[in-house]
Amino acid sequence: MTHTPEDLASIGDTAAPERVVLDALAECEQVSTACTVAMAAIGGMAGEIRRALDCADVCAAAHRVLARGEGGDPVTLTGVLDAAVQACDASAAACGAHADHHEHCRRHAESASACADAVRALRATL
Repeated sequence: MTHTPEDLASIGDTAAPERVVLDALAECEQVSTACTVAMAAIGGMAGEIRRALDCADVCAAAHRVLARGEGGDPVTLTGVLDAAVQACDASAAACGAHADHHEHCRRHAESASACADAVRALRATL
């Protein structure tokens, strides 16, 4: 579920790092899904498709948990954020290997790497 700018604005100014991560997670989910469709059309990229699907799904889950705001279980939050970093790193590496040949893989690798970096930065503050 992607939130509108108005939804994210309601989080408040004190949650600026969370908004950055929410945006990164949403973008990564979308770019991962688009890359998956493109890879399926090419064929022969089963491992990369699996990693991109995992990345999209884990980013979506992390987005939903983080978007709930304060008051949640910190263990659940950190666990889902850690999973997002792992999924993004794995997918960025897999698609990054094809970045010179496929624009969708280049965009996905960049988005997944940026998302992992944003989540790591937020994790460091928790």
